[in-house]
Amino acid sequence: MLLNKNFDWEKVEPHTRFTGVPDGCDSLLLAELLEPGSQTILHISSDGVRMNQVADSVGFFLPDIEVLKFPAWDCLPYDRVPPRGDVVAERMATLAALAEGGSTSGRVLLVTTVAAALQRVPPKSMLAKSRYQLSPGD
Repeated sequence: MLLNKNFDWEKVEPHTRFTGVPDGCDSLLLAELLEPGSQTILHISSDGVRMNQVADSVGFFLPDIEVLKFPAWDCLPYDRVPPRGDVVAERMATLAALAEGGSTSGRVLLVTTVAAALQRVPPKSMLAKSRYQLSPGD
């Protein structure tokens, strides 16, 4: 794609960090990194709006990859108002997908925010024990 001419892709290691990438170019960079093979990439956005923009634009470049969103809680600790149901559902669905091992294609983009990355999550063993699957008619 476009970035191959400007970057030595042979030097990308499993824990390479890219910082200071301009807005808009980060999605193209993520698409370049996800294109060659099977891997999971973590992208930490500044906020929820930017997280959704990155997820949508990477989905445009690579429509066949699985994009998992992990939003931050929309309430404060010790707040009397519980988090919204859709936020809880999206967080738990993402954690369950990660606990299962990701996608069948092997290419997964996990997008989250700084606030969500700093929040505690239940251990993988607890997710495995508390999971059950329902189907119509059960």
